[in-house]
Formats: sequence, structure tokens, C-alpha cells
Amino acid sequence: MHFLSLSSRASALPSRSRARDLRVPIFLALFGAAAVIGCHSAPPPPPPPPRVLGDSETGALRWVDAHALAFNIDDSVASASERAGLVSLAGNARVFGFSELNEGSHQFPYIVRRTVLALAEGGRARGLAIQAPMPEAMEIDRYVRGGSGDPVRLLRTLGNWRWETREMRALVEAMREWNHGKPAAQQVGFYGFEIPTAEHAVHVITTLPDSVVGAPLKAWLTRQYSCVAINEGAHWGLEGRTADSAYWNACGPATTKALDSVTALRRRVSSPAAAAEVAFAEDMAKLVQHHVRVGLRHLKREELNAEHVLYLADQLGPDGMLVLWGGDVEMGRLTLEKTTVQTAVPLGERLGDRYRAVAFTFGTGVLRTRPLASRSGAGGGGAPGLADVPIQPPLQNSFEEVFDRAAPAAYWLDMRSLPKDAAGVWLGGPRTMRFITEYYSAALAESFTTPVEFPKYFDAVVFAKHVTPARQ
Repeated sequence: MHFLSLSSRASALPSRSRARDLRVPIFLALFGAAAVIGCHSAPPPPPPPPRVLGDSETGALRWVDAHALAFNIDDSVASASERAGLVSLAGNARVFGFSELNEGSHQFPYIVRRTVLALAEGGRARGLAIQAPMPEAMEIDRYVRGGSGDPVRLLRTLGNWRWETREMRALVEAMREWNHGKPAAQQVGFYGFEIPTAEHAVHVITTLPDSVVGAPLKAWLTRQYSCVAINEGAHWGLEGRTADSAYWNACGPATTKALDSVTALRRRVSSPAAAAEVAFAEDMAKLVQHHVRVGLRHLKREELNAEHVLYLADQLGPDGMLVLWGGDVEMGRLTLEKTTVQTAVPLGERLGDRYRAVAFTFGTGVLRTRPLASRSGAGGGGAPGLADVPIQPPLQNSFEEVFDRAAPAAYWLDMRSLPKDAAGVWLGGPRTMRFITEYYSAALAESFTTPVEFPKYFDAVVFAKHVTPARQ
């Protein structure tokens, strides 16, 4: 049984944002099995010797060794050869999407950091967008561009433990350092690409100081933005007038007028400090306007996320690349169980060759995740809190089994031009890859996989032979 067949039923874990509810693993279905196995467990036997690969697998390994772009995973910046390889892989892409198939490693945030700054140095990347709320992420964007604030507190507002790690703080600080002294057009922004709610954006606008905005205008802005809360609390067709499209239609002109007023206010303000506050509120007002405009269209989750991504890309200009960091397979062009469509599907349809999808996976090591246990833990019901969990070695006939036997300890692998022989057929898949997000059980390792095809789902893979856990 593959994890792919289970993931689309998930809905209950609070740590995911509303847009990722379908991403949350439904490990309640696995708790009973883990408990039975746990009660009868014995010390694990020594690992068996590596199996002898078949001819097609051996050919695949030779191709990987010949085409792998090796890098030193401990270096803080990319080497010249890695930068050149990344620029070549990115090509003319407008959006470069990472799928973190296996969450909770120390290494992956550093891979993202190296990629963003290497592409920024090459004049391409102008922003990083993670799978987090857009208004709250804008506070971090202000920080990485030289604003004041506490990055620990700012990352906490994103609502997911994955962003509250030392690795994320190091990434944010590295972006701030990169931006220091550079003109705005050359800086790298920090964004989110989901909007579970625009409440924070509205709050920023309607709490501008009276000394800057004036009491009458402030009261008027508060009235104009009241429609946003009404519409976000509506359930289409279930709550009478509050769910009627007329409310969204009224909110569109209201938020446009409010944006115009905030823009006019920015032009009137003379104090540099006040001007910066109003400019930030103006960015929030633009985001609210976008939120209402796409809300009128009753889009599906993946289409809504794609609209958010393209909105951000538009802010960077026609030549500014946006790097995306999506959880699990979000940035892959695939659909889980024919129902859960990933954000990359509409993105790929809209952008074509200007979209790149990259999967992250590894060979052996330890992840920061929630182990399925035989007894109730901190989370209750057999679902304990976060821990450093050893991950089982790659399964036979999986992509990781071959990738792990390649010579480099860490490498990029462009999969867009596979050979036409048996090795290319093997590398094309479908073949399993690990898929570890919120929970993991070594006893049920086969359940934490999903079938992947190259280059149909992903254009490339970034692989690390060994990973260590993220640090809180």
C-alpha cells in the first residue's frame, strides 16, 4: 500500500494551513497497525547487504553517475560549477518549484538557500515563496529587505513548525545579508503563496497611526474592509446572504477604492518613516484586492494557489524568477488518486517551459517528524510530538536505491533528456520515492512512498545521500 493512496483523505491535523488540508497525512488509519507491530517488536536485525542490481538499473546508475552535478552540501554558497548548472537547469523559467518530498531535514533549507542566492547572483531569482500565508510572509519580506523585527516571532506567525527552525532563521538572515546595500530591483524578496485569510493584511491597513492616516480616513478604511471578513466567513450556498456573490461583488469596488486612497496617502506623506509604513500598507492593500478578485472566481485550491504564485511573479517583472518551496509533491505536475491536483499542474499549463519542477529526496538518515508509536505520546492516540526519527534505507526498486549508489554525496540531476534505452525507461518510471511529511513509522515504511515519473512530474531531482534532522 502506497502513501499516495492514503494522502487525499487527510484533513484533521491543525498544523497545516487550510490550503494544505488535503496534504495532511491521515495516519489515524495507520495507528492501529503501528500499535500491533510495536507491541511485538524485537531488536531489529542487521541490514542485509545491498542487492545486485539488474541490467536496466545498472545502466540507470551509470547514467546518473555520468550526469550528476555534484556539490558540497556543507558549503554555505554554491560553487561556480553548481551556479552554472543551476542557471542551465533554470533556463528561461519564470517559476522554479521545489517539492520537499521528505520534510524535516537540516539539509534541505540550505539547498534552497544556495539555489536562491546562486540564481540571484546570476541575475535571475528575485524572490522565494514558501507554502505559507501571504500576508504574514510579507512581514518577513520587510525584514529581509532591511526592516526591523524579530525573525523568530515572524516565522512563528506562519503557523507551521517547519518554519520555526534554526535552518529557516539562517535562510532568512542570509537573504537579509544578501539584500544589504543593494537597490530594491536587485534584492530577493520573501513571500508566501497561500491566503487562508487576509485578516492580517486588513489589520495592517486599518491600524495605521491616526497621526499618519487621520481619524476620518482610518474609520472609512475600516468600513471599506469590513466586507473581507464577511466574505471569508461565508460558505457558498450555506449561509444565505453572507454567501451570496453580491457580497464579493461589492467587496471588489470597496477594496479598490481603499487601495486608491492608501496610494494617495503615500504620495502625501513626507516623513520617511511614515512613508515606509504607508508603502507597506499599500502592498497589503494590493494583496487584499488580489484576494478579493480571485475569490470572486470560485477557484479550486490548486488554481487559487497558482493565481497567488503568478501574482507574486508579476511583482518581480517579466525577467525576475520566483523560486517556490512547496511541501510534499505540491510543486510536481501530478494528481493524487485522480482527485488531489497539485499547484504545479495549473502552473505548468499556464507557463509551459517557463516552469521548472524539482524533487528533493535522500538515501539514509534522520528526519525531524512525528513517529507513529505503540502508545499514546504527547499528541495522544499514538501520535507523539516531534522527534528525531531514523528513516529506513531505500526500498528495493525505488529511485532512491539507485540514486544512493551514485558516487557523489550530494548532487543535482537534470532528468529532462533521459536516454532512449532500457536505462532511460527505468529512470522514467513510474517508480516509488519516499513521501514523508508529518508522521513516519519504520514498520510501515512502504506506506510512506508515492509513484513518480520523470520528466512528466519533475524536471530534475536534488539528492543527498545522508540527512540529519532539522533543529528547533
